Amino acid sequence: MRITKTTRLLGAALTALMVTVLHGPAAPAQALAAETFTIVMLPDTQYASEYWPEVYRAQMQWVADQRTARNIKYVLHVGDVVDNSDQLAQWNNSKSAMGLPTDDVPYIIGPGNHDLDSVTTRAATRYNTHYPRSNFTALPSFGGTYPANQNDNTYHTFSAGGVDWLVVAMKYAPSAAEITWANSVVAAHPNHNAILVTHAYQNGTTKDTNGNNLWTNLVSKQGNFRFTFSGHYVNAGVITQQGTKGNTVHQIQADYQNSSQRDPNSFLRIMTVDPNAKTLDVKTYSPSSTRTRPTRRTSSSSATST
Repeated sequence: MRITKTTRLLGAALTALMVTVLHGPAAPAQALAAETFTIVMLPDTQYASEYWPEVYRAQMQWVADQRTARNIKYVLHVGDVVDNSDQLAQWNNSKSAMGLPTDDVPYIIGPGNHDLDSVTTRAATRYNTHYPRSNFTALPSFGGTYPANQNDNTYHTFSAGGVDWLVVAMKYAPSAAEITWANSVVAAHPNHNAILVTHAYQNGTTKDTNGNNLWTNLVSKQGNFRFTFSGHYVNAGVITQQGTKGNTVHQIQADYQNSSQRDPNSFLRIMTVDPNAKTLDVKTYSPSSTRTRPTRRTSSSSATST
């Protein structure tokens, strides 16, 4: 499968990569008839929740409007839903944009450091209050959570493009116990293409401490991982590596947040998979900005996390 990366409102191709997608026990006819589908990635929305909720609502309204035309299967939020977890207005702004997850627009969130009550304790009481496990259990794609009664870490499954997919969302700086849980989930779904959604993993083309930990102890060990998605750093980049089982894993990071300008916070990523052409087209797009590309720092040395 070829990946084309595009940063645009209307289009400007940048690079191409190669990736193999695992085909499970699907019949050959299914593979031949595999439909093109789209996954949407939401980078950090913290400043949109705080200052510009209209751009956040525009993002999710675009998803709803484009769901059928683009065959949007899932929305992946890489965390930092809000900037200040103790501010009720920010949570309410985010919920007015996200809405409840439904069969039409299912979504999954990997809570970020700003979504936690405390980075030190990693407690996520406020996040669970506003995005409780009970909001997601009715989804046909819902799999489970860890801890079992909380929504800190969760997994969902769905079928698209003639194959089965597993999405594991993990909160900021996963613990050893959380990584053990994630390994058990991925190992229990060997015929699914696995995707990891987490907040802090890489800064452009360089993994951070969390990314190295997750790569070594989770992603590289499981032969069905295909992608990781993360945000946190005001940067964008792709790392492509082989796992220990020989599988190619594309690790994709993007974050366009800006506390002083509205437009950078309005960008999302549209990832369109064409199984028949074996392509994944990745576009960075804003439903509300008039600019041709987001403002962002691009070097690892200058990019910052917020």
